[in-house]
Amino acid sequence: MSKVTALRPRLGAIAAAAIMLAALGGAEALAASPRAAENKMILVARQDPGTLDYVTSNLTALRLWIPSNVVEPLVYFEKDGTVTPGVAESWTISDDKLTYTFTIRAAKFSNGAPLTVEDVVYSLNTMKSSPVLQNSAAYNAVTAIEKVDDKTVKVTLSRPSQAFWAGMGSTAGLIQPEAAAGSIATDPIGTGPYKLVKYTTNSAFEFTANPEYWGPAPAIKDVTVRIVTDGTAGLNALEAGEVDAIPVNTIDLWEQLVKREFDKKFTLVTYPQIGEPTYAVINQKIDPELRQAIARTLDRQAYNDAFGAAWGAENTCTFALPNQPWYEPASPESCPYPYDLEGAMKTIAEKGFNTLPLEYASLSDVPDLSLPADIMVPTLQAAGLNVTRNAIDLARYSQLIFQGRPPQFDITVMSGDAEPGQWSCPTPDKAGWSTYCSAEYTEALSQADVATSNEEYLALMKKAADILRKDAVIVPLIAKKGVGLFDADLKGFTEPKVAVAVELRALHW
Repeated sequence: MSKVTALRPRLGAIAAAAIMLAALGGAEALAASPRAAENKMILVARQDPGTLDYVTSNLTALRLWIPSNVVEPLVYFEKDGTVTPGVAESWTISDDKLTYTFTIRAAKFSNGAPLTVEDVVYSLNTMKSSPVLQNSAAYNAVTAIEKVDDKTVKVTLSRPSQAFWAGMGSTAGLIQPEAAAGSIATDPIGTGPYKLVKYTTNSAFEFTANPEYWGPAPAIKDVTVRIVTDGTAGLNALEAGEVDAIPVNTIDLWEQLVKREFDKKFTLVTYPQIGEPTYAVINQKIDPELRQAIARTLDRQAYNDAFGAAWGAENTCTFALPNQPWYEPASPESCPYPYDLEGAMKTIAEKGFNTLPLEYASLSDVPDLSLPADIMVPTLQAAGLNVTRNAIDLARYSQLIFQGRPPQFDITVMSGDAEPGQWSCPTPDKAGWSTYCSAEYTEALSQADVATSNEEYLALMKKAADILRKDAVIVPLIAKKGVGLFDADLKGFTEPKVAVAVELRALHW
């Protein structure tokens, strides 16, 4: 009797709690993260960039966090193609597409200094001379960047340039204060919704809402991005509730992610901006018929299957990502050299290509690329080619492959930005790690850049892509998507607008 009596008050309390919980919206009232009530969140990054100087570095580990969040571009390009204000509150473009006039908004940098036209002129000139092609290429047609008055900057071009306008909404258009440029490597300053409080190498980024921000305040005030290079450790931390999201899950984690049902336990998002095409690269000095035979040994579905997540990649024969209008999924129409192992073997034997020694350079410490090499090398050998694999670490690979002049390999596999201009190489003496030097391709890109309509631009970019794939120097395999995992209660993820940057201000509990 006493036991029953003792239980009654507790049951009443539970019932009252249940009524209150229902009134508050059921299970949603129970925040999955203890940081929700504190208006905070903790994210995971897989790599430490080593520097935050976005002028001289285009490492993804840097571009994920600083652009858009701390440092803003002149304008923003939305997903639907519309252009919205950034540092520039308005702009005009002359009918001949040779003069761009930007009205700079009244704003302050996160250090309290006023944004000036002089800062904008300095920033654009700095990006114009950036050693990062992705930044400087936007200014190839620019002849002058000048102050008109205290609110206006005018940029003059020698010819129309699609790359320039696109660059003003990407890293090439980022605006910084000239007075703080000396500290950009550790403490970049901008007009964005967040300011960087602290960057600890190999440990963390710490952000807080920028009180000087010109726009609406971000929903979550304080954000920590922990640098966790061990992917499994990052997943374990998410599962334990120690962190709230892993916005970028590299391809080596996909199989584990599925097996541990993270795609069911958390909100999984896929998005193209942080994705990378994976492609075989064949030295341009190799006979074109041999390059074509090698291309026919590549079973794209086998590479896709090896990563164990159908939602994470698409088979493709175009060097692009699904958000680019000239992208095409793999098909008989888009693949000039579809998988045909028997046909490749016949060509190799008939042409005597089986007597040629070939070196396959692969990375030993980058799982995203060592796994494709594990598939590719045995297949090439089975096709009758005399292939020797040279597996080297990233540091050595960077020296031999990225910096080698002329290219120091016969075949390799790479992933990289879907930036068509990086393959442009008008003369063989400029050959670099991409090995691709084609005057025809370079001219096609140049024609596309001066297009004055979107229709003309798209047609010319498709023409350039067709040249690229038919030469069988760069052979696309799959287009990997960005894959993010978020606490179910953490809402508001939007696809990046500035290159690959994770849009922190849009996230909310």
